[in-house]
Amino acid sequence: MAHAALDGEAAPPGAAYAAVLCLARAGALDFARSEYVRLGLAADDDADTIALGARLLKDVALASEGPRRIAFAKASRLRYETLSHRFGGVYGAINAATMTLVAGDRAGAVERAAVVLRAPSRGLTGEAAYYEAASRAEAFFLVGDLEAARRRMEQALAFAPRAYAAHASTLRQMEMLCRELGLDADWLAPFRPPVCAHFTGHIQNVCDKVLRPRVDEALAAARVGFGYGGLAAGADIVFAEALLDAGGELHVVLPINRAAFVEVSVAPFGETWVERFERCMTRAASIRYASRDPYLGDEQVFAYASQFAMGCAVLRAQTLATEAVQLAAWDRRPAPGPAGVSADMAYWTRSGRRGVVIEVDRPVPVTRVSQPAEIGSRAMKAMLFADVQGFGALRDDQIPAFMEGVMGRMAEVVEGLEARPRHIETWGDGLFLVFDQPIDAALAALALLEAYRALDLGALGLPRGLGLRIGGHYGPVHLGTNPLTKAPAVVGAHVVVAARIEPNAAPGSAYVSEALAGALATFHGDRVRCGYVGRTQERKGFPATPIFNLSRA
Repeated sequence: MAHAALDGEAAPPGAAYAAVLCLARAGALDFARSEYVRLGLAADDDADTIALGARLLKDVALASEGPRRIAFAKASRLRYETLSHRFGGVYGAINAATMTLVAGDRAGAVERAAVVLRAPSRGLTGEAAYYEAASRAEAFFLVGDLEAARRRMEQALAFAPRAYAAHASTLRQMEMLCRELGLDADWLAPFRPPVCAHFTGHIQNVCDKVLRPRVDEALAAARVGFGYGGLAAGADIVFAEALLDAGGELHVVLPINRAAFVEVSVAPFGETWVERFERCMTRAASIRYASRDPYLGDEQVFAYASQFAMGCAVLRAQTLATEAVQLAAWDRRPAPGPAGVSADMAYWTRSGRRGVVIEVDRPVPVTRVSQPAEIGSRAMKAMLFADVQGFGALRDDQIPAFMEGVMGRMAEVVEGLEARPRHIETWGDGLFLVFDQPIDAALAALALLEAYRALDLGALGLPRGLGLRIGGHYGPVHLGTNPLTKAPAVVGAHVVVAARIEPNAAPGSAYVSEALAGALATFHGDRVRCGYVGRTQERKGFPATPIFNLSRA
């Protein structure tokens, strides 16, 4: 939106700043830095633009090692010092102190932090007061007074107790400082936002008088403030009602379209459950659909929806710098198929995260009959779509150099992957790659981006503005044969999801769906990171969906 405004005849004030800030938040650091210069922000002496320039340098420093890290940390420190000297306040001063530490000068960091502590308080309120108090807590931590840092953090939270995004920003900064100083970050535990939970339970007519108190106790003990899961009759709805009554946020993830879900998983247990379902849906903070299709007897879609919900819980916990847990109401019987409480628990356990089991008694369930004949050859796959922005404007005489120098290099990267794609298609500048595992797709996307960045486009006689962009998704697809070419084909609604994400990616970036980001965050947070970018542009028949920037951890 900001770039579109800049392309208009009269760009509104702040459009350039907003455009670069969005790129920075999306993790497209190289593109953000070049746009910062191209749009004239580097010459602007406004406080916000100076702070943004310092932040861009800081982000590069924290993502680098060795001399590059030190050089960018020093450059960031100079910008923050300029901000502090010209506009006052503690924001620029404390960040200058922190970047001094990152640059390897611990004594200098302590000296600058002491200056922050001597600065007079400005009598602020709300979030502004929170940030000032949190900055002073950071300064106390830098000078080595941990008890004073704790007291000032308590004061900061009292100014804005529900400003969870602000709290998370401070916590990430403090965690970074702990790593720099080689200290344990456990002291930050009391200041973390409420826990994010995935909830799962059996479809059944439950006795509320027995289950509800246990659920209330589990929610309170785990400090759950955000819940993600389905809304089937039985334990799911009890979890949802208890969370809402406790003042928490409910985020519903349905496996199929709403009408079909009610018909299959709610209505068979009585009209009362339907009424309770509708009340929960009305009060939900968000509603997601793993699929908009009717139920065709494929239990895999219920397993996928549960995995999607788990990933959402983990992603939200990362965003808020808090913990993700699972609450399961279970009868101690294994699931007979790919979906069910025990299957959900097994998936969650693989991540090494904490789980809470609430034991329930129920009659032996009647197994739902699936209809595999309706499904065909279907499997869970991770998919990438990639193209090069600007390819369509190339002259005809530039095409051979592009195919040999750019596409040839991309081919070398794909051939050198440790986990090769199970399926490849290409046309012009476009690539479609299909992988068995989410992490394989993620590492392939990053390898392609890194190889592309290393290309010298000018030496190839190509415009330097050409930018590789990649979109990724994870979901069930149909595996078959193309009737025309007789070649293997991967098709389905989830392939379209991946294709719709790619045009939204900033040049030089890989954006992925919430489903792929969630799977990566659940199991591979030590290798890759997925930061929230925003939503895709809404097009007819395709609603806007959340997307995340992919980077190495």
